[in-house]
Amino acid sequence: MIDVLTTAAAVRDVARLHAVAATGLRAQPEPWCDRVVQLTARLLQVPIVLLVLVERFRQIMPGATGLPEPWQRRRETPLSHSICQYVVGAGRSLAIADLRRHPVLHTSDAIGDLGVTAYAGAPVHGRDGHVLGTLCVIDGAARAWSGPELAALHRAAARCSRKLQALESSPPPVRREPLVPAAPPPPPAGRAAGDVMLWTPGGLPAALTLDRRFPAQSGAAELTLAGRWHGEPVAVIVRTADHPGAVRRFRRRLGVAQAFRRCPPRLPVPQYRWHDDRTLVITRALGEPLRGRGGTDWAAATHLAALLSTWRPTPSDARRWTVDYAAWIARHERAGRLSGDEADRLAVLVRRCQDDRTFAHGSLSPRDVVRLASGRLALTGFTHAGMYLAGIDLAALAFAAPEPGLRRAIDARAVNADIVEPFAVNLLLHAADRAARPPGPVPAVRVAALLDARRHARRLLADLGV
Repeated sequence: MIDVLTTAAAVRDVARLHAVAATGLRAQPEPWCDRVVQLTARLLQVPIVLLVLVERFRQIMPGATGLPEPWQRRRETPLSHSICQYVVGAGRSLAIADLRRHPVLHTSDAIGDLGVTAYAGAPVHGRDGHVLGTLCVIDGAARAWSGPELAALHRAAARCSRKLQALESSPPPVRREPLVPAAPPPPPAGRAAGDVMLWTPGGLPAALTLDRRFPAQSGAAELTLAGRWHGEPVAVIVRTADHPGAVRRFRRRLGVAQAFRRCPPRLPVPQYRWHDDRTLVITRALGEPLRGRGGTDWAAATHLAALLSTWRPTPSDARRWTVDYAAWIARHERAGRLSGDEADRLAVLVRRCQDDRTFAHGSLSPRDVVRLASGRLALTGFTHAGMYLAGIDLAALAFAAPEPGLRRAIDARAVNADIVEPFAVNLLLHAADRAARPPGPVPAVRVAALLDARRHARRLLADLGV
């Protein structure tokens, strides 16, 4: 029986992850691993055989034969495609005749993307007994695995375990770690910034190349560079500081990028490709800012906000990203940005709408939306993404809308979707967030917009009778 929670705990076990890293194997072909899987494929007459090591956020395949492209070339998949993680979780073999009929695994991405129908995996163990991964055999058609086939698979897995344990015992190879600057250095005198290579990484995959130009973005704690992954345009986000806020933002970006392995319909978003403790590689959303002849295409932006909310992350991600509205309200009440009466009204509404949660961008504005060459829309950002009360993105767009008519159209969308109550909560909290921004010169137009939004939220609350 597959236990998802036990599996997650086993995969993330720190000692096990150290043992995986101690093998020195990476997401690239290893000659002895490829020999093992090719021999096993001939012996058992199966089209796909993999020697898999399960890491925290992905599985790597130093030994692989028969996988469809691009997976055979990449030698890694995210855990959304991993059946082997459940062998790690159970600590014993797993044999399934038809994944499509399995009560837990029938939704696995491995079925559609990797062509997995029948699966059998035997654990491979490290020196201290940790399950590092599997030697697994795969068929694209339903197949009942026989006793002799499983016995042969176990013998081959035992040989792999002995080899991996020997690798763990060997002195680790000397590797130069990537040197990441604490802050972007100034361009050398006499050279244009566009000609400067700021950072030469020493530990990134061979599949990744960086453009020789200044970062697309830079900040106090991270750089964003352009690059290519197997020829595909990507963004390379590099964390350059170790303070808690920088680490928290980096992990947030990583979590969102990984969660979107399965995208909402017709909504491309940054896709996870690779990461280490400081670097995140995601597909770059190439396109133009969402602008039309009359300015921003607000209809497209509001449609995108609604479309995003139809997608659901995994239950564990949903729990982790659920926004604490009680703490949000209390913070603004303590700071005097919400009156006691407003806080009480919001608390009543939050209790009433608590179960009406939806995934949202969290701070959606037109600058976060790009139109691709195909005409489709794509989202960028996601720093504040999470599980909010419905209408959070519509509330953010209402602040950005320059004309009262557009705001009325957004109100109408909230009414038609029957989310007026949570929309009002989000609108008032957005107004409080805007008021909390650092002091400084603020255009009069922005002040007027804040006051107008606050009055609007209060009117909505009054109309609801709270």
